[in-house]
Amino acid sequence: MDTQEHSTIREGLIAGLLGAAIVAAWYFAFDAAAGRPFHTPNALGKVVFRGDVGPGEREIIPGIVAAYTALHLVMFALGGMAMTFLVHLATRNLSLRMGIWIGLVVGFCLFTGLMYMLFTASGERTPLWSVVGGTLSAIAAMGWYLWRRHPGLAADAQLGDESTPHAPGAPRG
Repeated sequence: MDTQEHSTIREGLIAGLLGAAIVAAWYFAFDAAAGRPFHTPNALGKVVFRGDVGPGEREIIPGIVAAYTALHLVMFALGGMAMTFLVHLATRNLSLRMGIWIGLVVGFCLFTGLMYMLFTASGERTPLWSVVGGTLSAIAAMGWYLWRRHPGLAADAQLGDESTPHAPGAPRG
């Protein structure tokens, strides 16, 4: 098997931007199907940048949409780098794999809870199931990308096997 050079920053940016693009496309398709394009980034941008949690007007403000989109890209890029860092750790240390899976599930549940609070606080302007669906799609795409980049994650090594990775200089067996 050929070795690949793995960069946490480069892979994380690609994974994060892939997730951000999928969520943005999801929101756009969901909003366009409802007959109100850019509604979700507009509503979320108003909450984040203006603290506007009331029902308010339905006017789309391009500056708010652009600012929220920029924030969206930055947050997904940082999330992608964090996810890539964890994948690199799990590739080197088999015992961390289950902890990372549990962490992803807990993180998703935390995010869903925060989105539910935002959903209720904003007068239900952001469709909750749209956010949950977009998030699951992004996590799946980011996970797929990282899974393909790191075939060692699929190794069937058991804890305690000689094939289990060890820290450099640590005694084996």
